Amino acid sequence: MALPEAGAATPRPFLWRVDGPTPSFLFGTVHSAAPTVRAIAPVVFKALDHCTSFHPEIELSPEIAAQVALRLFAATTPDLKTRLPLPLWKRVESAGAQLGLPAPLLQRLTPGLAALVFATPVEEDEIGATVDGQLYAHSQSRGLVIAALESVDEQLDLFANLPPAQAQALLAESLDDFETGHVRLAKLLAAYASGDEGRISVEIEKEFQDPSVHKLADPLLYRRTAMMLSRAEPALKRGGAFVAVGAAHLVGPRGLVALLRSRGFKVTRVQP
Repeated sequence: MALPEAGAATPRPFLWRVDGPTPSFLFGTVHSAAPTVRAIAPVVFKALDHCTSFHPEIELSPEIAAQVALRLFAATTPDLKTRLPLPLWKRVESAGAQLGLPAPLLQRLTPGLAALVFATPVEEDEIGATVDGQLYAHSQSRGLVIAALESVDEQLDLFANLPPAQAQALLAESLDDFETGHVRLAKLLAAYASGDEGRISVEIEKEFQDPSVHKLADPLLYRRTAMMLSRAEPALKRGGAFVAVGAAHLVGPRGLVALLRSRGFKVTRVQP
């Protein structure tokens, strides 16, 4: 796996051990292939190699990118231009042009899905190069049982069906970051690379600080974390499970680590 050598691995990866007859592990990922975060610490692969099942957020097979594209630009989606204030549509059109996406294609998006399109730098769009993608490929090569905690349709439906006002606010926020060269995302990635739990918690909270998107913390973060817990818990009780989800779902008082501890699990952060 030559790709991860683009940068130094996180000095203290977001890795926790869940005790049991056979230990399980929780790992906080970041959905990015940026050079600052894509190198995965050896201790993470060592933990994965001691497990028999792998539980990512969603399936990351080679076919998944095509599936996502088909869902994003579904022909049955109403005209985006008519669903947005004209200034916001003009921003979408301009950002889309920078990504090589023509207006007729953009119009097939819902406001919430449009927010997803502009949330990640185009050069980081290669799924296999992301932290999640590397772990998925490693698990496949080891013959681990792979059971995703969410389906692609569940994730995309969540964004596609956001209330109009909240979806527009999220889209505007994504465009703000896109138009400034993803400065906000860079801060989040720097916090992840530091391995500092408190620092990344602060950056995650900032994502929902603006009153226009504050209500989105519940459907996009907390409810999904609770759902991931319900789906991962049986595997964690059996043991030998490696759960790899976005770090936002692990840290903080409503993250998986705290929730599992409240249910009686012994969860300890792994030292590198």
